[in-house]
Amino acid sequence: MALFPVLFTFIVEINSALMNQLVLRDKAQEYVFRFLGGLTLLGVGIQLFVQSPKTAIFWILVVVFILAAIIFLTLNFGALINRITADRGILTIRWNTKIFKKHLHIDQIAEITEDKRYIRITMKDGSNIRLHVKLMDADKRRAARRFLKENTGL
Repeated sequence: MALFPVLFTFIVEINSALMNQLVLRDKAQEYVFRFLGGLTLLGVGIQLFVQSPKTAIFWILVVVFILAAIIFLTLNFGALINRITADRGILTIRWNTKIFKKHLHIDQIAEITEDKRYIRITMKDGSNIRLHVKLMDADKRRAARRFLKENTGL
């Protein structure tokens, strides 16, 4: 019978520390990339009818075109999707203008400011992280700022 309170406490602890996540997608950019992927696959189809499959360059081009189409259709393997995650005191930022994810401790954030071009996160050690929002819609900029405000308290 002593197992039930421990299990109940564990379940409540897990549920109280849920991860918050905001995903921002640029629909126009998505449509352009998906169109380019479809166009690339169409090029592969045309190449199958026009070129001779007996040559090695034909197969190299087919493989390269199919790989390019996969990259376009998957939106560069998800790298063009902006994602902000707050989990257990760590803010993880995956932004399409950054190569790597940024992991920031929420208690180390000094301030968050915003203008028309950037959302700037200033850390207590003086370093800055700029999130490029110039080309985003106003509602998406507000959603990102609201998410950061709610999860950091700044």
